[in-house]
Amino acid sequence: MKISFIKSASKIEDWIQDDVTEFCFIGRSNTGKSSLINALANAKVAHSSSKPGRTNVVNFFNCGKFRIIDLPGYGYAKASKSQIKFFDTLINDYILHRKNLFGVFQICDANVITEEDAKMSKFFNERFINHFIVLNKTDKMPLSKYQNNMPKVCKFLNVNFDKIILVSAKKKIGINEINSKIKQALASINKR
Repeated sequence: MKISFIKSASKIEDWIQDDVTEFCFIGRSNTGKSSLINALANAKVAHSSSKPGRTNVVNFFNCGKFRIIDLPGYGYAKASKSQIKFFDTLINDYILHRKNLFGVFQICDANVITEEDAKMSKFFNERFINHFIVLNKTDKMPLSKYQNNMPKVCKFLNVNFDKIILVSAKKKIGINEINSKIKQALASINKR
C-alpha cells in the first residue's frame, strides 16, 4: 500500500476539510500503531518510539482513495491529568464528530488484552459496522496459540471472529488481511 504522511493536528480546526474516506487506527499507547502503519506502507512513514504514548496529535496519512488516521493511545503509559484530558477530548472529537470516518481498526496487544480494550471495543462496535480488532505482536508465541484462544478473545471483546485480524507488524504477518478489510469497506461505499 502506498502511504505518505500529510500532517499532524492537535485542534479540530486544523483537520483536513474534505470528503475523503478515513479509517482510524487506535489502541492502547504501547500496542504498536505506528509500527503497523509502517508495515502497511512498507516504509517508515509514521514515527515509532521505544517509549509508549508518543502519539499526542491526530496524524493524517494519504493512501490514495482514502486516508489512515493515527490517533493518540488510550490507557496512557505516562501522562499528566491535563494531558490525559487533552487526549480524551481529541479522541472523542474525532470518533464522535468526524464525518469522514468510515472504519476503526482497534489495535490490541495480542499478549495483553485489557478491560479497557473490551470497553473501547463495545464503544466502537455500537457505532461502526467496520470495526476490526487487530491483535498485534503475535510473533511472541506460535500462531496456533493465538488461534486456539480466539473464542475467549471474541467473547471478552464482544466481537465476531471475522472482525479479528492476527498481526505482527514486526514480521509483517496479517498485513494483507488489513488491506483486504479496507478494500471490502471501500467497495461497500461504492455499492450505495
